[in-house]
Amino acid sequence: MQQRKAELTSRVLQLKSTLLGNYHDLLSQKAGWIESLNAITNETIGVLEIKDAPGWRASEELKAASDLIKEMNGALKEFKKRDFLSITPKVEDLKVVYKWIETYNVPHFYFQVFFDKVYGISFKKILELISNPELEEDKYFIGDEDSKNQNKWTVKIDYKEGKEVAFKIDMPEHQSIMKKLGRGRLLFHVKFQGGTAYLDVNNLREVLGINQNDF
Repeated sequence: MQQRKAELTSRVLQLKSTLLGNYHDLLSQKAGWIESLNAITNETIGVLEIKDAPGWRASEELKAASDLIKEMNGALKEFKKRDFLSITPKVEDLKVVYKWIETYNVPHFYFQVFFDKVYGISFKKILELISNPELEEDKYFIGDEDSKNQNKWTVKIDYKEGKEVAFKIDMPEHQSIMKKLGRGRLLFHVKFQGGTAYLDVNNLREVLGINQNDF
């Protein structure tokens, strides 16, 4: 993911340099284009509003500039696509959890277990994020009919919005088990044994809102 971002950044900045170097006089006659190009930097690429590519065709020079802008816009759009690992609650589950908290006043937390680490986030923070539409497409995405989650609507939250509560995981051993049922039926399942998560206790306390003196 980092390599992809770096390659796209390099390409966008290269196209910006070509446009300003070879077509500056031409673009200065078109309102706003010099300012828009100058606004593109390493820091702004991920948040920059993309200006639609023009359809200039009056001359070969205009057409070449227009094609370069189109290519740059394509790279900017590609850069903005979601490419982070996510904490992924289902939208329908959020409604149920909210009702549960409203009824019983019990705090809830989500923990996303990856192959090497575990991240945690409070339900309260999830609501704070998704209630701010300005953060959509940046810190979270709304996914419709996610095939990995029974085709349910999901909220994909950047894992960095959570806290790393386990910095290492030892994967468990696993084996296939067969169980004989009545009338000759067979049930197969996977049995796990062992496995360890190495907790960052301070981060876990922070996620759960527990002071050290409370232990």
